[in-house]
Amino acid sequence: MNPSEINIAVFQFVELLSIISVLCISFIIFLLSYIKNRDKNRSLEEQNKKERLVTETITQVQENERSRISRDLHDTVTQDIRTALIYTHKLRDSQGLCEGQKNLLQKIQKIEEENLKNIRNIIRNLTPSEIETASITQLLSELCENTNESGLVECKFYAAPSALLTKISEISTEQKLNIFRIIQESITNAVKHSGATEISVIAREETDTDNNCTGLLFMISDDGSGFNSDTTTGSAEQKDVISQSTHLGIKGMKSRATLLGAQLDIKSNEETGTQIKLFLPVKAIC
Repeated sequence: MNPSEINIAVFQFVELLSIISVLCISFIIFLLSYIKNRDKNRSLEEQNKKERLVTETITQVQENERSRISRDLHDTVTQDIRTALIYTHKLRDSQGLCEGQKNLLQKIQKIEEENLKNIRNIIRNLTPSEIETASITQLLSELCENTNESGLVECKFYAAPSALLTKISEISTEQKLNIFRIIQESITNAVKHSGATEISVIAREETDTDNNCTGLLFMISDDGSGFNSDTTTGSAEQKDVISQSTHLGIKGMKSRATLLGAQLDIKSNEETGTQIKLFLPVKAIC
């Protein structure tokens, strides 16, 4: 082998060695990156599990407290009001009362009857007694009816018939309750803070074209002034309280949406009011 051939062979060997070295370094870098990303993903999964557990615990504590308050109201306040109504009936039927006294008792009776109705509505909103047996459409229809009975705002409910909406009756009580609470909070915010005169709640099947996913859409919209505290009447302190209350309510809604595996979208401004969309994909229902 002549010197030129030896030089070429040495050059090719060095070139091959360089390529192998580059490939080895690239493989090591890829392996380190893979291990780092795997550990990062594992850490994120653990963090998400912990956050989900905290959210579930908080939600369960809230529901337990709602149930306790509901029972206390039923066992004490409602019983006391019924007793007061019995006494007023007896007094009105007794002899020796002048017309003015009877009229006064009648006014007291009407007030107590109204109080009893309001307490019953509060109890139903705190803990829907039919949550385990009723469908979500039945629960939402009753929720809107109770809102109408308050006389503060008109609340309309419409459910477009679909096979998927029928299938949702098979979901767990916990899922049903989370859907109910999100919509209930949306209505409560509209009634208390937006100055709305009309609220509409719509449930229908829809396809999310962005994610190519079919699911159920719950849409709550109102004609109020939105969540902007600048449009709220009252002192700066009152506006701040309303803002904090709304913020906590929305935070709770987002937490429940996460537990459902649903997408929550909120749009609110002074001109168009508030529109809240809760999209529950099929995979979260089945």
